[in-house]
Amino acid sequence: MMSNSLTGGIYAIGEFFLFLVKLNVLWFIGTLAGLVIFGFGPSTLAMFDVLRRWMRKETDVPVWRNFWQQYKIYLFRGNALTLTFLLATVILYVNITLFVIEPVWLMILVKYALFIISALLILTVLYVFPATVHFDLQLVESIKQSFFIGLYMPLRTIYLVAAILTVYHILFLFPILIFLFGISLFGFIQMWIVLRSFARLEDKQARMVAAGA
Repeated sequence: MMSNSLTGGIYAIGEFFLFLVKLNVLWFIGTLAGLVIFGFGPSTLAMFDVLRRWMRKETDVPVWRNFWQQYKIYLFRGNALTLTFLLATVILYVNITLFVIEPVWLMILVKYALFIISALLILTVLYVFPATVHFDLQLVESIKQSFFIGLYMPLRTIYLVAAILTVYHILFLFPILIFLFGISLFGFIQMWIVLRSFARLEDKQARMVAAGA
C-alpha cells in the first residue's frame, strides 16, 4: 500500500515538472515569435491562463493547444500591458537618473516621490497579469484593479514578494533551471499565491454584500 502511494506521489511530481517544462518551452517560443517585445505580454498572459486552468482542474484541453489559443486571444492586451509598463519604467528611470532641480532639498523630495511611484508600479505588475486572466479585464481596468488589490492586501503582497525572491535566489544559484522550468515556476508560484488572494478578496466582498442585504 505504502509502495503504491509512494509510486503515485513520484509520478504526480514527475507529471507536475513535465507540465512546467512544457509551459516553459511554450513561453520561450511565444516570446521569441513576437521578437521578445511583442511576444512577452501574450506569452505571459497565456502562461498564467494555462496555470489558472491547471490549478482549477480544468485540464480537458492539452497544454500546447490551450497556450496558443490564449496567446491569440491575449495578443492585443498582452502587448498593451507590456508597452504601457515599459514606457512607465523608461520614464521613471530617466527621471530618477537625470532629474536635477534647485534647491537640493526639493530634488531629494522629488526623487523620493519617484521611488515611491516605482514601488507602486512594481506592486501593480505583481498582480496585473494574473488579474487580467482571472477577471478577464481590459487594460485600464486590469491596471486599476491590480493596484488596489496590492494595496488592500499588503501582507499577501509581502508574502508574494518573498516567494518570488526565494525562487529568484534558487535560479540564480542554478541558472540552467531557467531554461527548463524557471519562468513557468515563477508563474506557478505567483499564480498560486495570487489566486488565493483573489479568493479571500471575493469572500470578503461576498460577506460585505450579505451583511448589507
